Amino acid sequence: MKLLLSIVLLLPCKTINSRGIKPYDYRDIIALCILRILLRKTYADYEIEMRTDPRICRALGMKILPGKSTIQRGMEILTFNLLQQINLLLLKDVVKKQLNILIDSSGIRILARSIWFCLRIKKEISKRECDKVHLAVCADLLLVLNWRITNGKRHDSPFFIILLKPFKWLGNVIADKGYLSRVNFQFVFDRKGQAFIPFKKGKKKGSTDSPKSHPAWKFAFHFWKILNGIYMSIYHQRSRIEAVFSAIKKRYGDKLNCKSARMRRKEMSLRLISYNIRILICARHAKKNNLPLWVRVEKD
Repeated sequence: MKLLLSIVLLLPCKTINSRGIKPYDYRDIIALCILRILLRKTYADYEIEMRTDPRICRALGMKILPGKSTIQRGMEILTFNLLQQINLLLLKDVVKKQLNILIDSSGIRILARSIWFCLRIKKEISKRECDKVHLAVCADLLLVLNWRITNGKRHDSPFFIILLKPFKWLGNVIADKGYLSRVNFQFVFDRKGQAFIPFKKGKKKGSTDSPKSHPAWKFAFHFWKILNGIYMSIYHQRSRIEAVFSAIKKRYGDKLNCKSARMRRKEMSLRLISYNIRILICARHAKKNNLPLWVRVEKD
């Protein structure tokens, strides 16, 4: 709660009309929306368990928290830009330095319709219907730096630059072949970084060293061709982003329950912010007690 309030209270305060009942501070509502997702509570669970929790009430200076209807309406306040702003405030100490970034995307299931009802009305549905989550993840702490959520049929490559735009100083940027593009290589190079994306092999459809006004492409191609072992050893660090997707889906579920696309994307954004809060708390504890943040699990 202390971490949440330290972030949301940095948002601008809204003026309140003196007439009528004094409304709740929208920043408190945002904090409760995030906390509900963080604790994996439904709206019914919130009403039963969280609303009278003395620890939360004490932190917010309330005798009893707002009802679930207020929290549901509070979700309407949340916009994508506001959620991005909250995440950047949360990671303000991380984004100041040079960033090594992992980029990838993954699908998450949609439960916006009843399968049995669709069968009854003879409407075709696909098991592969999902939203696609595009992530840029810090390679060191595995924090989610930026994200976009689209329908499942969107291509990955156009989101490479969109995910990296907020960061002015880049280090190693690692992504798979879906992001292979001269423009993407040059964008990272112009921000003093180096992209590590494997090139295509083959005589007909294989990649060539032709820069086409993008010198970063030619440099990376010769690096991949001559020092392939070093290039690919750096690229294989990309597997760490799979651990992030796995952790998010195991903790918060691999499906979205909201009916509208707009609310589904808000729900997923709140899950990503909640994941970052957990990692930051663990990182502070590890630093304070001189412990490793990540430990490799040994298989039996």
